Amino acid sequence: MTQRSVRSLTLTALLTLPLTAHAAGILGTSVTQAQIQQSAFCQSYDCGEPFVRGREWQYPFSRYQGLSITRESAEPGSRVVDVQLWVRNDGLNAAADRAAFQQMQKLALGYVPYTGAVESCYGANFTRTLVDSPDERTQGVTCEKWDSSTDFNVTVSPAFLARTAPAPATLTTGPTKLNTWKFTGCASQSGTNAYLQMGEAARCTLRIETKGAQSAVVRADFQYEIEYVQNGQYVKKLLPDVETWVAGRTPGTLDPRLSQNGRVVTASVSLAVKKVPDRTVTSLNTIARLTFANGTVKTAYEPLLVR
Repeated sequence: MTQRSVRSLTLTALLTLPLTAHAAGILGTSVTQAQIQQSAFCQSYDCGEPFVRGREWQYPFSRYQGLSITRESAEPGSRVVDVQLWVRNDGLNAAADRAAFQQMQKLALGYVPYTGAVESCYGANFTRTLVDSPDERTQGVTCEKWDSSTDFNVTVSPAFLARTAPAPATLTTGPTKLNTWKFTGCASQSGTNAYLQMGEAARCTLRIETKGAQSAVVRADFQYEIEYVQNGQYVKKLLPDVETWVAGRTPGTLDPRLSQNGRVVTASVSLAVKKVPDRTVTSLNTIARLTFANGTVKTAYEPLLVR
């Protein structure tokens, strides 16, 4: 067989291979950081190594634009629940943003359900639905303008996740670990929200589920990290103070509180972000370090949006 014939057969074999699952988009599937970096989107925009923040992977790829992938949890194999393109408001560009948004939709879904203009998103200080439930796995394609950025999102359908849930993780064997964690809400004078309201004191609830050997939490240490934009510069700062909860000790009014029901640990922390001139706070991140009765120490890192 000639060399040309071998090349021809090889090319034919490659063309007839079945498409991978990710040819239909990453939303609702399990992906790795390497798969994101090897995607057509990241090949076009040169994503580079991600900045990992709990269950979120952030790929800034220019001075003004970035890609964020949010998963069900920080555990390996966790499925993608949201794909976001964010654009800094001081660098909005309709042509560039529209092109990146379309490429982001293709990464998320394998196709582009919204091909229209993006200018209407620049003034939308609320969630604007661009396409409602374009397919069974997708809750919607949306956009929203924040103080420092305009975000474009493709969000998974909770019903799809529930219907296609993988086999449950083994929770009863092996060492004690943290399985999933997330903030479930913040209660302040303006009500209960999924975010922290700027300038208002709030009690925020962090729900943590454990797996492996079951053990009681005897101590919990909480430290916080703030992210903000000031004078056009992005700042991420770890705050020095550490708050501690200890089993059997009565907490003060503003101290963290913790309860446990089997494998579910519920922490309540008092949070507030002061308004500072020319500063836009985007996130207040909680680092929760749990010490269990069996000696295991595990850490959860969870961001909380600030509005």
